[in-house]
Amino acid sequence: MDESGLSKELLLENLKWLADGNPGYAGTDEEERQNPKVARLMAEDFLLSHVNDREITELFHRIREA
Repeated sequence: MDESGLSKELLLENLKWLADGNPGYAGTDEEERQNPKVARLMAEDFLLSHVNDREITELFHRIREA
């Protein structure tokens, strides 16, 4: 990881993991399918970690809570 936050390689790895449906993840439902809401929240968090800007993160969380 560099000073700007999550490295691009790790970000891509995490997003690909979500895009593949990660059936082993604890956020799955009874049918062993990924919960889309949980996946979207995780993807947003990964992107915010990559941006690594407090002001952007705070505004994003305000929007998310609205």
